[in-house]
Amino acid sequence: MKTVRALIFSQKGVNLYFFTMNAIELERLCYVEAATRDKQKGLQRVTEVSRLREISSYIADGENSLLPNNIILNLKSEVAIDTDEDGQLASITFPSEDGDYAFVVDGQHRLFSFKDDYRRLPEEETFELPVVAFYNATEEVVGATFVAINVNQKPVNRDLLTQMKAILGLLDTDIDKACIDLIHAIDDDVNSPLKDRILRYPKEKNKWIKTNQLMKVIKGLLLPGGCLHDKTHAERKRILIAYLEAVMDTFPEAWSDYNRTEYSLVQPASLQVMFSLLPDVMQRCDFFEGFSYNRDTLTRQLEPLRDIALLSGWKKSAVEVPMSVDVKRKMFLAQLKEALRLKAPIGD
Repeated sequence: MKTVRALIFSQKGVNLYFFTMNAIELERLCYVEAATRDKQKGLQRVTEVSRLREISSYIADGENSLLPNNIILNLKSEVAIDTDEDGQLASITFPSEDGDYAFVVDGQHRLFSFKDDYRRLPEEETFELPVVAFYNATEEVVGATFVAINVNQKPVNRDLLTQMKAILGLLDTDIDKACIDLIHAIDDDVNSPLKDRILRYPKEKNKWIKTNQLMKVIKGLLLPGGCLHDKTHAERKRILIAYLEAVMDTFPEAWSDYNRTEYSLVQPASLQVMFSLLPDVMQRCDFFEGFSYNRDTLTRQLEPLRDIALLSGWKKSAVEVPMSVDVKRKMFLAQLKEALRLKAPIGD
């Protein structure tokens, strides 16, 4: 038999039990569907093997890879609970053999990543999981808890999560870090046309371009083979600001329409398109401007887009349909790239 000590606390007259337990031992006592231990589904979402392996790798590979958030269980009647006289602590005793003694209300992927089929930690290594448990709670109580956790609670805002990762030094790669630094730079610099326009934290006013909306396209510029890959941070910042100034100069009416009533240039999808055109514009600068990338040279090399009928100066009436869905946006971008493409002289 396995006995653990638990702290008792109460919410709305329902006793809950908090304890920790070796993850490998705990997994062998839990289930997620009453019919059979093998069918790990039911009230929880279907167990995803890829997720189990992902968590197992996370735990095994990182020195600081922890799982501090608690598993939620509903202990069944086969589990014995012996409450101390003071009513504040209890001894919880599980049967000695493996079995279905605790229904997993929340945390199944964390817990079942310790199954023999997925676990990468050696069995002799102790990894304790925190647990909050009901005891013989009704289906109504368990269901309401499941809904509160998985439906009612909002996920962490993605942009806030990116910001917090940047602050804590948890971004996945050096490219990600460089990308965030660059986005912050064009949001902070007094000369940047996007100064104070990038939404870095939830509920900031007069900002509508989200960090993660810029992250993917700017990351493409910084990756090996990207037009800014071999540049320093200062050079990248200077070129991006100069390019934004050139875009503003090329489409002044569209850029000033921050309410996006007649033009679409400053909406996030359109800015993604314009950033995606930077390699093409820089290539034109290489050929026509002697590898010079400043406001004037970039503006001159954006000239082919100024009067192109396809854009009509970024009027909503012209670009609304081409920008409506991802497939059409890709075709639209390809057409703009074609307009900027260097063409060989006739006869060559």
